[in-house]
Amino acid sequence: MFLQQKPIPGYWYSNFSGQLIQVRALVYSSGECSLIVLEDINGKRETVDIESWHGMDLVLHSPVVDHSEEEAATDL
Repeated sequence: MFLQQKPIPGYWYSNFSGQLIQVRALVYSSGECSLIVLEDINGKRETVDIESWHGMDLVLHSPVVDHSEEEAATDL
């Protein structure tokens, strides 16, 4: 079993079969995260509740990379 990951908008996660899923948005209700909007590599979006998220056994694949910072560093 994988560690439970917190959903972070913009970050990519993978499941045990290697499928990539990106967290697109978090929906809050009464101050707590209640829904998570996910998008797969093909652009298909899905909304899951927080309990379903924790049952997905996801691992962090990679954070968002800001390419503008990379370009600025190589211009030096």
